[in-house]
Amino acid sequence: MLPARTCVVSGSAFVDPRDPDNALGNPFAVVMGADVKAFSAAQRQTLARRTGAPETVFVNAVRGTDGPTAYELDLTVLTPTGKALGVCAHGFIGAVYALIEAGLITAGLDLMISTPSGGSARASLSSDGTVMLHFVARESLSAYGREQALEEIFHVPLPSLADGLPVLSVGSPKLTVEVTPAAFALLRRELDGLDYDRLMALQRELDINGIHLFCRNTITRMPERAIQVNAYLGKSLVVDRATGVSNAAQVSADPHIHEGQQLQIAQYTQTGRSAVLTLTKGKELSVWVGGAATLLAHREIR
Repeated sequence: MLPARTCVVSGSAFVDPRDPDNALGNPFAVVMGADVKAFSAAQRQTLARRTGAPETVFVNAVRGTDGPTAYELDLTVLTPTGKALGVCAHGFIGAVYALIEAGLITAGLDLMISTPSGGSARASLSSDGTVMLHFVARESLSAYGREQALEEIFHVPLPSLADGLPVLSVGSPKLTVEVTPAAFALLRRELDGLDYDRLMALQRELDINGIHLFCRNTITRMPERAIQVNAYLGKSLVVDRATGVSNAAQVSADPHIHEGQQLQIAQYTQTGRSAVLTLTKGKELSVWVGGAATLLAHREIR
């Protein structure tokens, strides 16, 4: 049963457990309580704006089941601008952590997460504090002739492909761009000068939720570092500290990664490494993505 008093739990997901300062990870807020399901859309949007987190998760219901998963979670996820997300990763992970701490679900048992926007993910809860989310990717699409727009946004030369740039998705479509390690380093230095208005225009034009840029390890050829920009989060949050769904979509379609292979990807902002994600490629277009989280503060809503 959800707590009688509604509270907001804040924290950060995709942290590095070896980092004593907890400097990594992406902030989230989880809103839970008996009254949350009755919150109006306007109330939810106002609260999401006030938390300022890239993803504010509203726990609508927690149900125990007799099926293959022990629990079913009904969650609504909003960005600070009020956009509803079908699926997310660090917000889902944050909700699982908050519900475990509240004693509403038990670590070590699997659960199914769904949202009113039609998204879903299966979560595996390990005893070591890692939450792994299972997503199934959609078939990729291709975007052509956007090189000039990309160079206007990032102010650095980007690759041109005859068969277009892939648009990949496990719930929210991202234009995916592979760059060299040298270009990746240059991109990081140029993120402060990102052309936000042009990014907004390109996202509307292609109906995407951001641009995922990554580079590979030059020896293993595995994806190693990533940058994600999302105009829909708002101008102050345009460079996302961590996004599991974007990395999951890229890994699910990556021909260099074999079924069952596990890898870690570090996500970056302009100031350096911002998050650590663990991914395992599954059958066909499925992929597991997850990591650790920390809970930082609790506040009751009166």
